[in-house]
Amino acid sequence: MSASSDPRATIAATEVTGTKAERADALHDLSVAHVELGHLDVAARFARRGLRLSGEARFHLALAWIELDRGRRKQSLDHLDLATPHLRGRELARARCLRGLHLTTEPRLAIAELTAVIRELKRYGDERWLANALVGRGIARCNAAQPARAEVDFRTAQTVLLAIGEPGRAAMCLHNRGFAAMLAGDLPLALRRYEEAAKAGLDSTSRPEALVDRAEALLAAGLTAEARRVLTPAMELLRRCNRHVPELAVLSARCALRDGDPAPARKIGGDDPEFMLAAGRLDAVAAQRFRGPVRTRALGWLAQARRSNRRGALAACRAGVKLLDEHHGDWPRRELTGHALGLARTAREVLHWSERHRVSMPLPPNDPALAQALAELRRARAFGLPLEALERNVRRLTLATRRHETRKTPTAPELPLVSFIVHEGRMTAVTVIDGRARMRTIPEPAELVRTARLALRAGRRITTDLLPEADEVVVIPDGVLHAMPWAAFRHRVHVLPSLRHWRPGSRGGRRVWVTGPRLRDDEVTGLRQEHGGTIIKSTVESTLEGLEGAGIAHIAAHGHVHPENPLFSYLALDDGPLYGYDIARIEHPPEIVVLSACESGLARAFLDAGTRAVIAGVLPVPDALASRAMAEVHRRIDHPADAAGAVAHLGFSCYGTGTSVAACRAAANDVPVHSSCDEPTDAGTSTPETTTSTHGP
Repeated sequence: MSASSDPRATIAATEVTGTKAERADALHDLSVAHVELGHLDVAARFARRGLRLSGEARFHLALAWIELDRGRRKQSLDHLDLATPHLRGRELARARCLRGLHLTTEPRLAIAELTAVIRELKRYGDERWLANALVGRGIARCNAAQPARAEVDFRTAQTVLLAIGEPGRAAMCLHNRGFAAMLAGDLPLALRRYEEAAKAGLDSTSRPEALVDRAEALLAAGLTAEARRVLTPAMELLRRCNRHVPELAVLSARCALRDGDPAPARKIGGDDPEFMLAAGRLDAVAAQRFRGPVRTRALGWLAQARRSNRRGALAACRAGVKLLDEHHGDWPRRELTGHALGLARTAREVLHWSERHRVSMPLPPNDPALAQALAELRRARAFGLPLEALERNVRRLTLATRRHETRKTPTAPELPLVSFIVHEGRMTAVTVIDGRARMRTIPEPAELVRTARLALRAGRRITTDLLPEADEVVVIPDGVLHAMPWAAFRHRVHVLPSLRHWRPGSRGGRRVWVTGPRLRDDEVTGLRQEHGGTIIKSTVESTLEGLEGAGIAHIAAHGHVHPENPLFSYLALDDGPLYGYDIARIEHPPEIVVLSACESGLARAFLDAGTRAVIAGVLPVPDALASRAMAEVHRRIDHPADAAGAVAHLGFSCYGTGTSVAACRAAANDVPVHSSCDEPTDAGTSTPETTTSTHGP
């Protein structure tokens, strides 16, 4: 098969005319060009015409390649057997290359054969087939669980193909490097390589298997719906070109399994560890916990947990979570932590595993491609255009380029703590006071939230036994309790997404003020006259620049809560939405943020970015009351929890670490204490006075 750097140009310029030899050459060139475009049926027709015309072995070689691409190994080998006796030199080396590609399911043999072929092809200067052999050896090394060596082969092939002017095939090599990264357990790098390959010109219509790889990565990232969207066109494209890819059925079954339907996985069976787990073959899966890719080993620990007694199961869950932490893996983290949470008996165990079970939002980077994608999303929203595909692109870019964060043992607050967790349909509360922990079940939490919000809107005092009798409390809500107006119950309440968000440190800084559209600016103008600072232009980029490194930021802007993804929640500014994804781009976020308008859902985004405390509401705030309320907030802003408590009757709470600035500066010099969520080293060692009770209405 000869070089074909631009297959479409070859097809357009080639006519089957002239002498017999010229017609044979034309038919061969057309066959190769259609192979490059994924038109395997058309390519086969041209190759067979050439074979009937000339009987030349090169057409058997072309048909061997086509049948291998179709997944018809026997037919491919038949053509190779017919071609090989008539081949010499370079053509024989190419035939050996094809035989090596047939051996990729037997990695040792394939690597040995293709290594010898690579030496021959280098001697002949056959760079295009050298690239084929390098790609084949890279695939064999992937099958042999050697992703680092596979990466070298794919990268070398990419360089060769770029040098001979074949950017499309070079893009496929870049995609293969993503596959090697996936095997190595580096999901963000894999997704980034896939994105780069698409931008470099990878034509997924001619290479639909690339869509299959991308779907697998999306599934590993927990984006089951996204994976299905990619799989659907892949199935249609493969059907059109009459190609069989066994991974398609497997991936479809895995999508169904993630959606809670194990039937397709059980039907397929096989040695996929996820399917074996669904079929209850725990021993076989558990045996793989010490070898193979990260996902396989993590599934092995999950199987080990499911087949062990309580103590052994908790140890297996710890080992699986540790493995995923070390390799920045995501799945099956929640299956492991959820299993452990179901086995937890003591309040300390529930607290520890609930912290591990809480969802961590991916931290997007300050990446130019992501910034551009967000700008396109803003424009589409401004013109009323469809948003789904653009939002999907933002999510993919975030996964492909997100920053890895090392999980650190959190510093425990020296305050009464109440941690809520929803598991298997039940809300559990763990309260820790003076080192003593107790646990209770909370019935009908949604009704508690509804009653509290209605009472607050009616101006009535609200009470609860969800919180202990203390002047200052730390609360970690879950589920519907995120909508609770917590500060209305106690004067000083610190509401945290998790203990990792407790940040007892203070650095100070300047004040900045932002007013969004359709709001009167007298609130911000009056506050600035009293407290100083800078009024920032209400555009996305100006606001982000102003927030960078600020001490206190006050944003008066209407908000919108995204029901599925908090990072798509936004504040409305003059030139469009300021998304949670935008906030994550701030390298040094403000220490304290006040969101004075209606609920925006962005408190979590600021806390994840590194902000110490956010004062925000869960109820709409009447404009007539906002100015007076915010004046009171800023008079007390050095103690954010106290400031939120002063306006709690309007639905405001303090999210994050709301201790006083003086206390934070003192705490910054202290040695961190052990976290109250540290799990006992033995299941029999629990904290003193651990009790269980049921919460009454």
